[in-house]
Amino acid sequence: MGRRWHLPAPVIRLEPNQNRRRTHPIVRRDPPTGQSAPASRDVSSSGVGRSSSPSSDIKNRLSRSSTWDVTRRIASILITALALAALLGGAASASAKPKSSKHHSCPTAKARRAHHARSRRCRANRHIRHSARNSIDSSTGLVVGLNASVAGWSTMSARLDQVLSASGTKWLREQFEWSQIEPAPGTFDFSRYDQYMLLTAQRGVHVLPLLFDAPSWAGAAWNAIPADPSAYAAFVAAVVGRYGPNGTFWAAHPALAGYAIQTFELWNEPYYDNGDNGDYDPGRYARLVKAAAIAGRQADPAARFLLAAENQSQLVGSDWTWWIGAMYQAVPDLNNYFDGIAVHPYGTNLTNLSFPRAGQAYDGYDQIRRVQAIHQEFAVHNAANKPLWVTEIGWPTCTSGSPRCTTTAGQAAKLTTVFNYAHTSWKNFVHAVFVYTYDDASPDSSNPENDYGLTYNNGSPKPALAVFKAQATG
Repeated sequence: MGRRWHLPAPVIRLEPNQNRRRTHPIVRRDPPTGQSAPASRDVSSSGVGRSSSPSSDIKNRLSRSSTWDVTRRIASILITALALAALLGGAASASAKPKSSKHHSCPTAKARRAHHARSRRCRANRHIRHSARNSIDSSTGLVVGLNASVAGWSTMSARLDQVLSASGTKWLREQFEWSQIEPAPGTFDFSRYDQYMLLTAQRGVHVLPLLFDAPSWAGAAWNAIPADPSAYAAFVAAVVGRYGPNGTFWAAHPALAGYAIQTFELWNEPYYDNGDNGDYDPGRYARLVKAAAIAGRQADPAARFLLAAENQSQLVGSDWTWWIGAMYQAVPDLNNYFDGIAVHPYGTNLTNLSFPRAGQAYDGYDQIRRVQAIHQEFAVHNAANKPLWVTEIGWPTCTSGSPRCTTTAGQAAKLTTVFNYAHTSWKNFVHAVFVYTYDDASPDSSNPENDYGLTYNNGSPKPALAVFKAQATG
């Protein structure tokens, strides 16, 4: 959306939670190691028929009944064999007992005391496995998230709790303002977003950051893409280095590292006037993405990046310049610098689908199904494997002022349709749907831009909130 506003500046600083859940090492109960089998019974040493001299022993043997002697010897041999079989069978059974795959790599308590380094590595490996379960990479289904604008609130904790309680969301898209983080070249202030990331991670929420809002020293306007992308690239590297998968923030909060940011969205709607200070320059944006991805991956090779795209075309001279094709013309190896595509398929037409036609303007801007056409355009450029992230979609509950105006029931029905598409015809290439937005920006409904919320400005729910919550918690 083109909408943008600054939220209250004061921020309440929180100290790290001193009562963080402690991760206790797992003590593996080793199976029995097996007992040494007793030596075979030596009949000659059992005391049976022993005497002090060979001659007397021979006399004794000859004096006994040969039948009784043979029977007793056979019985003795059988008893010894049965005892050995029982011992060996018990040891084999114990050794064959399956070990817990969950604990097999961790040392016993005794071994931990003797080998502290190995024990620490074991706990670290367990933590990595736990973190992977919480990371984006483990999300095999549709990611369902919400735009909620939490980070700028002076009562950030209360705002976050309200949003999470009402919506049930486990994903938030938040604007990380370049102007706030880097007020002067090379001077970074992460205090606001440290607090935000601590609060969201403590509540088990993942974050998709939108890296946007140029400071005055970097561009002609807050929404102007810099002609020289190096400053933005340095900003991206700083954010990735702090909050990315191996970020310094998580070194200070290792128990929360499962909520490290995996994916970063690069700029907002650069294909529209509001996304580049009135300009339309696909090449400039493509070069920005390239510079940002190179710098970001140098800061953390595990970081991923979303490129913004639309089936946008604009008449440049006498030719229609298509956004996607023009980006590849400017940066032919563009596929090397992004991992997914951020799209905003706003619209009221829920059924039709138009594809771009060379030399003509696009006529499908009101079609939400145009995400399929966008996917096809990237497939033409060998990027069919790049997933689409719907990072904004929504409808205002208004009566006039916008062709997107709908009733509260209509808002819920349209959102239901989007999720149906996401789970069916889009499921192979749409990875995420982030709804815009949690609540109305103002009680003044004269401006439709204020009315996209799933709740009213006072927090009262609209029917669409229940639709979202069922998807977010399902």
